[in-house]
Amino acid sequence: MNKLVLASLTFFIAGSTLFGQTTFPVFSDSSLQSNRLLFNGNFDLTGTSMRKEFVNTLAFGGTIDSDMKDRTLKSHRANNRIGVFGSGEVTYVSGATNLFKSGKYSWLVKGGYYVIGNVNYTKDAFKLTFYGNSYLGADTANLTGTRISGMQFQKAGFGFYHKKTGSSLTLNVVNVQNQFGGYIRNGKLSQDPNIDSISLRLNGDMTYSTGKNFSKGIGFAIDFDYYLKVPWLKDSATFLFSVQNLGAAYMFQSQSRYEVDSTYRYSGFTLDQIQNSGNLFGDDFSLLDSLNVEKKQVKRWVMVPASIQIMKLVDLASAKKLQTFFGIRFFPTIGIVPTGFVGLFYRFVPRISASANVAFGGSSIVRGGLMLGYHGDKIGIQLGTDDIYGLVSKKGFGQSALIRLSWLF
Repeated sequence: MNKLVLASLTFFIAGSTLFGQTTFPVFSDSSLQSNRLLFNGNFDLTGTSMRKEFVNTLAFGGTIDSDMKDRTLKSHRANNRIGVFGSGEVTYVSGATNLFKSGKYSWLVKGGYYVIGNVNYTKDAFKLTFYGNSYLGADTANLTGTRISGMQFQKAGFGFYHKKTGSSLTLNVVNVQNQFGGYIRNGKLSQDPNIDSISLRLNGDMTYSTGKNFSKGIGFAIDFDYYLKVPWLKDSATFLFSVQNLGAAYMFQSQSRYEVDSTYRYSGFTLDQIQNSGNLFGDDFSLLDSLNVEKKQVKRWVMVPASIQIMKLVDLASAKKLQTFFGIRFFPTIGIVPTGFVGLFYRFVPRISASANVAFGGSSIVRGGLMLGYHGDKIGIQLGTDDIYGLVSKKGFGQSALIRLSWLF
């Protein structure tokens, strides 16, 4: 089971070289009734325990020697997380036109590509994957709580746009390219001191897409942005409540599903043999038969990885050079710890700004980011990273890149 977690995680890391989530400020301004073309591209790979040097070698090739494994193991806790968040989205807002006679509403269209994956795993799961059973001795390895989930998908949508506030509601058609999920509800592994007999308690399941088809599932999801201006200290502030990708998809191409719920004791091979077999579920290896794992093909409904965010915005129309922003984000459908963030926005001159933030939770513990921005009359550009330490040091636990482009016409 741990090799499947590793293989799935590697797939998501290697397949996500473009885009993810961000904890940088969202801007409110006075251009709500202009036509706008917006692009957001973001890549964010982060974890609590795997350093940048280890993840890059795992995903893109190279040698993971014993020293690198030992350094990585030292940074692990009893429970650990790693996640990849990728998105590239284009939106056109027809703010200068009226959709109804009232003149209050207009329309928008959007399209995007997304990769979202998360793994919660124990320290013992890491040891079994990269050290085999040699470290175990007479101890018991705890795998309980190991969870993996992820989806690679695209969407295209049409929405209604409120011209006075900027609030919008969009209905999207979703194409699922790949999806998987697994959970070890109860997992304990122990062995005799002479390493000729292993006892395993395992209750869990794993379901994942197979094949090279671009479309393996189809569904629908809504995006909802609600802007609310409220009194704030001696002034006012705008808050954003945002729901993205809330929906479900039907996986019409059958997925492979493995289920197991039993206690086993077996001999004749060791975990080193399992690790070196090359394919945990291959026809030339009898692990599944030995464990009486049930395998079947399923077609099912799955939740799209939705996000919910509440945050204070930065007002570009304000004369203040220094502003604060903060918020919290959830991914409720894939079990990621909520992310809280707080930061400062500073405008050096009317068109040039810098933003710095600190974020807590999510797939990491704590990280700091930096973004630079240009705010022209027609063109806007922001470039940044959610993990400044990971950008400059191989000892960092994350890698992040962000680009935003906007054009008013």
